[in-house]
Amino acid sequence: MRQWDSPQRARQRREQRGLSTNTARWQRLRELVLREEPLCRICQQQGRTRLARVVDHIDANTSNNGRDNLQPLCPSCHARKTARYDGGFGNPRRRFRQESGGI
Repeated sequence: MRQWDSPQRARQRREQRGLSTNTARWQRLRELVLREEPLCRICQQQGRTRLARVVDHIDANTSNNGRDNLQPLCPSCHARKTARYDGGFGNPRRRFRQESGGI
């Protein structure tokens, strides 16, 4: 469980995941992806060279472990992508109501 997670959110995330990250099967798949493509895909697109250490689900569906849905990322690119997609730190994106007269 992550330090910012509630027990319910952590359980929900585990139930949705196709392969638990601590299984040998996921570790082999992760290793295969990083061996095939050792550099961060996003950094490469921006002209930078950085080693990838994280395997990311492109469509954010953790049950879709097809090779075409997995991409290697460096930790900082993965954190930015995760924050953009789900509001950061694994929390569901929240909608903020605009106050009248506010920005």
